[in-house]
Amino acid sequence: MHAALTWSRAFRLSCIFAAVVLGACDKKPPAVALPESPDALKAKAEQGDAKAQCSLGDRYAKGEGVAKDEAEAAKWFTKAAEQGIAEAQYNLSIMYAKGEGVAKDEAESLKWETKAAEQGYAAAQSGLGIDYALGKRLPEDLDESLKWLTKAAEQGDEGAVRWFAVVVGKEDAEALKWYTKVAEQGVAVVQWRLGVMYANGTGVAKNEAEAVKWFTKAAEQGDSHSQYNLGMMYASGRGVAKDDAEAVKWLTKAAEQGNSDAQYHLGYKYDHLPSVFKDNAEVVKWYTKAAEQGNEHAQIALGDKYDRGEGVPKNDAEAVKWYRMAAEYGNANAQNNLGVKYNHGEGVPKDDVQAYAWFNLAAAQGEERAAKNRGIVEERMTPAQIAEAQRISAAFKPKKGEAEQGIATSAAPSPETTVCGSGFFITSDGYFVTNRHVIADARRLRVRTASGIYPADVVRVDAPNDLALLKVTGTFPALHVRGSTGVQTADRVCTVGYPNPALQGMAPKFSSGEIAAITGPGDDPTLFQISVSVQPGNSGGPLFDASGSVVGVVVAQLDKVKTLKITGSLPENVNYAIKSTLLVTLLESVPGLKEKLQPAPTHATPDMATVAKEVEAATGMVVVNR
Repeated sequence: MHAALTWSRAFRLSCIFAAVVLGACDKKPPAVALPESPDALKAKAEQGDAKAQCSLGDRYAKGEGVAKDEAEAAKWFTKAAEQGIAEAQYNLSIMYAKGEGVAKDEAESLKWETKAAEQGYAAAQSGLGIDYALGKRLPEDLDESLKWLTKAAEQGDEGAVRWFAVVVGKEDAEALKWYTKVAEQGVAVVQWRLGVMYANGTGVAKNEAEAVKWFTKAAEQGDSHSQYNLGMMYASGRGVAKDDAEAVKWLTKAAEQGNSDAQYHLGYKYDHLPSVFKDNAEVVKWYTKAAEQGNEHAQIALGDKYDRGEGVPKNDAEAVKWYRMAAEYGNANAQNNLGVKYNHGEGVPKDDVQAYAWFNLAAAQGEERAAKNRGIVEERMTPAQIAEAQRISAAFKPKKGEAEQGIATSAAPSPETTVCGSGFFITSDGYFVTNRHVIADARRLRVRTASGIYPADVVRVDAPNDLALLKVTGTFPALHVRGSTGVQTADRVCTVGYPNPALQGMAPKFSSGEIAAITGPGDDPTLFQISVSVQPGNSGGPLFDASGSVVGVVVAQLDKVKTLKITGSLPENVNYAIKSTLLVTLLESVPGLKEKLQPAPTHATPDMATVAKEVEAATGMVVVNR
């Protein structure tokens, strides 16, 4: 079984305020100084010794040798900070930011952070760079952000290295330089990320042997993400000779640290591969651990075990329990299996309406078995029962909460959640289209383009059709929107968007395919089914034809579309786009906008490379703070 290398579900880019101390190793170990007693340290501090004041503040902040007292910590940090001790200045900045020991004061926090950064304190430099990038405590200034992040990255600060790629906007050679520099000095989390870049070819030429090298370095330091990815490399023979024993070894290490993906794949190894001694107890053990953490694949696999009585006594009720968990998160396979249980009355009362509803949801995601099963059940149902089943499936709301790939991006004590989607300009003066679900519940909206990051305002929303019109101040390349009535099955279509930015980088990605059907799930006439590959983050991007005209708006999940509601990554080559005719209707409802719309392209002999570049220039990443 092959699985793509992934970032951990729980892992998101975050602001790290701790500096990485990177010192050279002496041939002889240095003498270890015994810590001073609190009384001796306090005596020195009261006599004005700045270093003692900083150390005493640290003792009070951590409760080491003295009762924890944030007010005392702030008092001594202040005395040391006023004497120019950078560490105390930075710690004082954090206390003002959090309101610990002092009244919360962003201005004071920023003042002390800046002083520490100017003295070369890496964590403060990183924090200042993030402040400039986000424009939260300082005016947004990418040049200043890169200046301070560079200074911190040169000292090996992990947070700066991560944020460098975010601020640059793509994982390019410059970002790679910093990742490599810090990875070579033993920072496991950066070694892991560098391994992912090489494994997936993001920001660097794909090199799986190099990926194995970096995963190994980080895995040997105990990094569970690297242990998992290294196990999968050995399992599939990518970048290293295929070795099931090594795969099991590293998957076990990651699984024992609670990595749910590793737990699932370890269970799968014990379950399927002949080179590993089949151990049903181990299979069920690891599937259960992963399933309890919400791993959908493990939930289905565990449901199958109970359904068949493999490794556990046959128990239809337990099978239904695990199928339902995955089904309620939108998994089509589980939805079909749950429908089968209702169809046969196994583990649940026999119920044709429930069976049809679950088959209907799965079929809408391209699950062929479910479509056949739905047809079988439908033959014995009354029109009223069918209508009720359709109502249930249309009202279905999956539990999965993340419409797009989220990134935690705040340097403040209580970080906001940031999600990213895609969109495109339709006028040169900044009218911008995306999905309504991308901007839902936004506290702050921005559009990131090749020329910078711009604040955006909501002009109009068409919630039933999952469309939103934003306005950005500035002048931008724009795309022509044509009606979708002339689009036919098998027409070539493409999109440019920003899928999975935390994994794939923040540069725009191109993908192409065909119109697979001129209707969406349940024969919805407002949607196209497309074979274009889309992922979380592509939502809101343009679906364009060979000339570069927009014929639809991509939806990477159908959370707010008026028909069946789907979330998460859609099945391969079964994706959807909102027809441009609906977008034209929305645009025409805005007074004075029709006259500003971009005219049709006039390429004499358009080639896709040229068209793709033009479309890319008119797209942007939607950055939503919630």
